[in-house]
Amino acid sequence: VQLEPKGNLKLPEPPYMKALKAEGPDGPVEISYEIPKDARVTLAINSTDGRRIRNLIAAQPRQKGRNVERWDGLDDDGKPVPPGTYVMKGIYHDGIHVNWMFSFANPGNPTWETPDGKGAFYADHTSPRAAAAGGGLVALSCPMGEAGKNIIVCDLEGQRQWGAHSRLYGINVALALGDQWLYVADVEPVKGDWSRGKTFIWRCEAKNGKYAPWERRDEQGQPILDLVIVPEGPADECRAISWRDGRLAVLLGSQRKLVILDGKTGDSLQEIGNLPEGIAGGCWSPDGTFVIAAGGRLFRWDTARSAGTEIASGLNGAYGVACDSEGFICVSLRDPNHQVRVFDPSGKPAGEIGRKGGRPNHGRFDDLAMRNPGRIAVDSKGRIWVPEENNNPKRTSVWERNGKFVRDFVGTTSYAGAGAINPYDPSMGFSDNTVYKLDIETGSWRPVYSLGSRGDPADIFPCYVDSRIRCVVAEGRTYVYATDTARGAGEVHVMTCDKGEWRSVAHIGRVPGPKEARVEQWKKYEHPVFRDHDGQAYIWCDRNGDALVQPEEMEFGSLPARSYYWGQLPSPDGTVFYPGEDGQSVVRLPIVGWTACGAPEYRISAAVVVPFRNRIGPGGSGEGMIMGGSGGRVYMNRSPLVIVGPDGEILGTYPSRHVSVHGSHTAGAARPGYLIGPSSVLGTADFGGEIGEVFDLNGNLGENYLFTWDGLWIQSLFKDVRGGFETPVQAVRGMPFDATTAGGESFGGNFCRTADGRVWLVTGGTDARVLQVSGLDTIRRFEGRLEYTAEQFAEAERFVRRRAAETAPKREYTLARASVAAVIDGKADEWRILDDSAGMAEIAEGTGQRFGRVEARYDEKNLYVAWRVWAPAGRIRNSGQDFRMLFKTGDAVDLMLGPAESRNGEGNLRLLISAMGDQPVAVLYRKIVPGTAEKDRIPFSSPWRTIYFDRVERQADVQVAAGALPGGYFVEAAVPWKVLGIQPAGGLKLRGDFGVLSADKDGTMTVSRRYWSNRSTGLVNDVPGEADLAPELWGTLVLE
Repeated sequence: VQLEPKGNLKLPEPPYMKALKAEGPDGPVEISYEIPKDARVTLAINSTDGRRIRNLIAAQPRQKGRNVERWDGLDDDGKPVPPGTYVMKGIYHDGIHVNWMFSFANPGNPTWETPDGKGAFYADHTSPRAAAAGGGLVALSCPMGEAGKNIIVCDLEGQRQWGAHSRLYGINVALALGDQWLYVADVEPVKGDWSRGKTFIWRCEAKNGKYAPWERRDEQGQPILDLVIVPEGPADECRAISWRDGRLAVLLGSQRKLVILDGKTGDSLQEIGNLPEGIAGGCWSPDGTFVIAAGGRLFRWDTARSAGTEIASGLNGAYGVACDSEGFICVSLRDPNHQVRVFDPSGKPAGEIGRKGGRPNHGRFDDLAMRNPGRIAVDSKGRIWVPEENNNPKRTSVWERNGKFVRDFVGTTSYAGAGAINPYDPSMGFSDNTVYKLDIETGSWRPVYSLGSRGDPADIFPCYVDSRIRCVVAEGRTYVYATDTARGAGEVHVMTCDKGEWRSVAHIGRVPGPKEARVEQWKKYEHPVFRDHDGQAYIWCDRNGDALVQPEEMEFGSLPARSYYWGQLPSPDGTVFYPGEDGQSVVRLPIVGWTACGAPEYRISAAVVVPFRNRIGPGGSGEGMIMGGSGGRVYMNRSPLVIVGPDGEILGTYPSRHVSVHGSHTAGAARPGYLIGPSSVLGTADFGGEIGEVFDLNGNLGENYLFTWDGLWIQSLFKDVRGGFETPVQAVRGMPFDATTAGGESFGGNFCRTADGRVWLVTGGTDARVLQVSGLDTIRRFEGRLEYTAEQFAEAERFVRRRAAETAPKREYTLARASVAAVIDGKADEWRILDDSAGMAEIAEGTGQRFGRVEARYDEKNLYVAWRVWAPAGRIRNSGQDFRMLFKTGDAVDLMLGPAESRNGEGNLRLLISAMGDQPVAVLYRKIVPGTAEKDRIPFSSPWRTIYFDRVERQADVQVAAGALPGGYFVEAAVPWKVLGIQPAGGLKLRGDFGVLSADKDGTMTVSRRYWSNRSTGLVNDVPGEADLAPELWGTLVLE
């Protein structure tokens, strides 16, 4: 056989290659230019007066020499522009890259989640509360985690072995580690009341976190996952659980009761009541007695005789109890002691661990002190693990029984917290109200200062900081400006450091109106200093250096400004900007002087309203942010993205149709030049010269976006969380991070340039991930004039009309009547899945971006559905252990179905098909089932809301089979109509949808949701939103 060097057969381009390509601009108008080398090119069209008309191409690879782009004669809003003279503005560069240098504020190795489960550490939203130890392992837990895992198991060196989280936003958590299983006591709130809940215990294998159902079954014969201990009671009813010799002891607070269960079956073996008042915690002792801390005293309980003896006292603030192998008793004490007390088996004091009084909430970090110690544990080496339930920073410390400090695990960050570095002193880092000492050359780090309230009622504006900051150097000091979100979005806080001590010096904000509740960030407005100032703007400037608010330091007045959800940060000179309340201006607040103690002075009377010279669109949902830049420029993350000059001139605009979280829900697949959920301006880097200032935006679905000062797209960074991305399993300093993702809802971050010329970007999930950015110094500009003629205008108009006629796909699907029953065997030979798409329900986006294809038919007994899914792995993968949560943990296919009309949602359902282990599984979700008892409803929660389904059940009557296909996999199902509660008939119309849920590269979490009809499915970081039904967005299904 002789092979020719080049064949004649032209193969079609595979879908996965098409999906990687952006749909380039097209049209009859040619725009030519030359570049001196191969490069990435961005090109925009301006009017002669500087207004941005069209952002044409973004960071597209182009070759050295002459290049031609095509334009359809439309502006960024899709409207035709008149003939005339226009200006072409462009940049080219060698490509922008990011390399990981180190992470801080997270003790994990590495600091991000990895496929083997060993990366990252524990939760984000909440702080560590509970620990348990046994068999060379230590379990740690926080009440709740969203991006992070709230339950982890580590080896004795703190290397995470696995992590897990519950489906609930936890309130209370306790742990017990047996010889085989980890037991977790959790709470489900009752009817949204977080002070009360249902206490239950679930368990998993200690070595790998795999669900381990109790060896008992419910009324339907299903294995019990959640063993209910208290159907309804106080949220903190469970004060401790402890395992010994196959028995699990459960200590209940308000019931003053100790319940001893069989560790395998959950059967109650013994109940001991009438325990002392004020139960705090307890544990088994090696001698088989049970030790209880209650009412400031310590008791030893003989469970065989149900009798207790007081053995120690003086334990005010007791919380957790643990015993070592010699019977020594350790008791954690919260306020005011913040330490662990040690007693010998007889109850005699045997030492103290941690400095008495603990670490300050605001002050220098002390390694040898604790703050708010929780439920402690003693490991097999006799070391005490102390989870410290505090956020500035989070910490779990490890100690010898003699009080010697061994080590600690500092972090993680809050949800999407990330971190920041001081560009004027890069040895200074910030994250979650904590100041860190960094060594950017070696990657070492330690917390050095905790920021927070000092407890004085006049400390109305305590120091706070997260990752979204601006450092300003003036008057010989460094000032750190921070903003907030949600209710605190209108605020700007300023702090500085003198001789190692941080203090607040200024604060800007608005008092809520009289009908606005004083909750969360607004709780401070209950202070008398704000009385009679409802709805007014205010400025506080410290005048005596005490960082406390005196009435004479406050100014109130009217400010014609509003705020975006993600707040505002100043320019490098400290000038603060707000969006004007009319949507067509900015309000500028300059520093007008300095107080005697070094506080920047702002005055409401000095505010300047700067109108836009050209009217801009309405601005979108208000979920954006505003930041000042060099030279009086203002960067406004809104719709569209706007850059405003010092005199109100519009220096640049860019289409941004999916701003922030909610905007990203309707965003399509990532492509160059496409903004997906930009939330905050993370910072600026000024290069001077023709490059000028560069700014960075964080996207909601994994990318970052770099722009020039005049709104030219430079490049996106990272990968869309919904697509293919890499997850390094090791942390290697300097390794490329281009192919990773910043993650969904990556709200935090910081972008800056240090004095040595290096550019830094700090991102992270539950860590502050410090990345070095390279390539920005290769940016070069070019421009030219463009004559757009009347003839070209007419030709463009015809082109646009032809293109419009090809759009608007129908959303109605007719199900053929099956002549014979489908054979459910995982083979696609009886379906048209591989044929032309005619007659199929295509799950696709744009041209060439196909995610799935569905065919359905029916007979009098069954609905038959087949999915052909394009997936690189070639099989369905789902790591889920809880069938109710399979839509979060990997691949799945979806069928949404309901009646053509339903006033209250009755009859609407979801059938999710996936795999558990190697076995296919079908799960039926029914939102409304009349007669369902409140206690039987299934909750799906996030930190801010809970939704309920009346029924969520595995459906053994649904036949399911799956198999491999080239480039993906195939799933088919026979669904009995009786399971769906539908009586089929020819001509029957239903509402419905078909979907494909795709896993990440490792098959551990769901990263994208695509449907035939519903296009508002960008949400992949919210359990209720991903569980819920949206029948108003379904299509029409017609039975033939």
